[in-house]
Amino acid sequence: MPKLLKLLLIAAFFNALVWIVLIPVWQYPDEQAHFAQVQNLAELGVSSTGKADTSEEIAISEKIFGTERDGFGNNRYTYHPEFNIDYSDTNEGLFENYIESLDKSSRANLIKKEATHNPPLYYFLGSLFYKVFDWEDLFTRVYAVRLMSAILFLTTIFISYKIALIIFKNRLLQIILPTLVAFKPMLVFSSTGVLPDPLTNLLFTLVIYLSLKILYWGIGMKIIIKSTVVIILGILTRQQFLISFPVILLSIIYRLVIDRVINKIFFLLFASVLVLVYFLSFVIPSFFNSHIPKIPEVGRPNLALILNKNFIDHATQTLKHTYFEVMPWYWGVFRWLSFTLPPVIYQIISRLVLFTLIGVIIKVSASIIRRKVTGLDKALYFMIIFSIFYFAALLVWDYYFRLQYGFSFGIQGRYFFPTVIAHLSIILIGFVALFEYIFKKYAKWGFLILALIMIIFNNTSLYFVSTSYYSTENLLIFLRQASQYKPELLKGYAIFFIVVLALLSQAFYLVTLYKFIHKKNVEG
Repeated sequence: MPKLLKLLLIAAFFNALVWIVLIPVWQYPDEQAHFAQVQNLAELGVSSTGKADTSEEIAISEKIFGTERDGFGNNRYTYHPEFNIDYSDTNEGLFENYIESLDKSSRANLIKKEATHNPPLYYFLGSLFYKVFDWEDLFTRVYAVRLMSAILFLTTIFISYKIALIIFKNRLLQIILPTLVAFKPMLVFSSTGVLPDPLTNLLFTLVIYLSLKILYWGIGMKIIIKSTVVIILGILTRQQFLISFPVILLSIIYRLVIDRVINKIFFLLFASVLVLVYFLSFVIPSFFNSHIPKIPEVGRPNLALILNKNFIDHATQTLKHTYFEVMPWYWGVFRWLSFTLPPVIYQIISRLVLFTLIGVIIKVSASIIRRKVTGLDKALYFMIIFSIFYFAALLVWDYYFRLQYGFSFGIQGRYFFPTVIAHLSIILIGFVALFEYIFKKYAKWGFLILALIMIIFNNTSLYFVSTSYYSTENLLIFLRQASQYKPELLKGYAIFFIVVLALLSQAFYLVTLYKFIHKKNVEG
């Protein structure tokens, strides 16, 4: 393993650990509901029994932490970024001993319905970490499962590096791409709590990795088996993982055409038949709709409804919602969607993204002019198509969800993180194009600055989020409040040392990256 990658993974681990330590219990998206499913598997061997599915232990802690939902699904944090629980004057929370002293039977006593009922894989893995600390208090068990999520996230960073090896020949770019993944703050946030997102993102990243291998090097029995296993594991993690199957299939069909295993004319005829069948489904819906497979939470959709005005209105609303709300959420929204970063940060991000889109346009235009598709072009087109396909799939699914339930499911920025490696690859390729055509002399330093910006963005986000929970009057008060409702190992100056280690590991990584670039410049 290259030295830079090792240093990146070390820095990413300590960064993830700081997020884990500073984010209070039940402050990740629906964390208590996901933990309830983990707990049920660990304590009862099943996701739930009867109508109730959430333990007395969790329910009591929710009341104390202000995360108990009302009839509208809101808690005391929702729409109230100023809200915080009452802190004590010691390292122990006001009700910390009470929660820790709850009888073990409170874990199996199910008193309300709130637990998730997602596919079991993430929760099964979480239950293994839970059982290692079965005799410990609630906080230790929660943080143990959070640690598992962080390990899954580190694996995603490593697969991102493997993807970069395929896309880029430049060794610097091969490390910059996983750096962007490792320190994207909202991605770190959604990958270090008790929720299935880190496993979903990891498996989707593996799908992209395997698809790229097929696109670049062809089809083999091993890669087909690996792809099948990943898709099965994905379906056992999240229902929407079915979206990944057409992506793998598309890369396979592409290779079959390129390798002349199937004739291009035959492929065009096959595609034409599929299009014809699709349009016939609107003409004879009674036949075709009965053969459409059921989709999670929306049943068997009537395809004819996509052609009406309601779908156009829904698509228009979704695009507006995506631009004005989901995009900021994609880069950072916290505390139960009640807290965002200062607007200037989102303004800077939007301008940088626009900057990279110019580079993407330059890259695409250059490939059209020279009438030659390079490996990098191939990767770019695949990432763009994959991203558009994923967005379209969510848009259509949400449309049928709205038709069935009368309201939108509520798409959040983190729902697009399964394709985050595609997004960050597109951004980086855009930067590469701009630097190659405009700032070629300073390209290497530009990539270093890009990595530095993402790390600063991560640290700035963590600073604003953590100081929204804890007082910044002085360091001792901050550490005292941050220590409450935590495992004993994560109290007091231990928090300070973890933060220092995170900052030092980031600095050491950046200095080593700087030396690597400087050496390359000296060598010519």
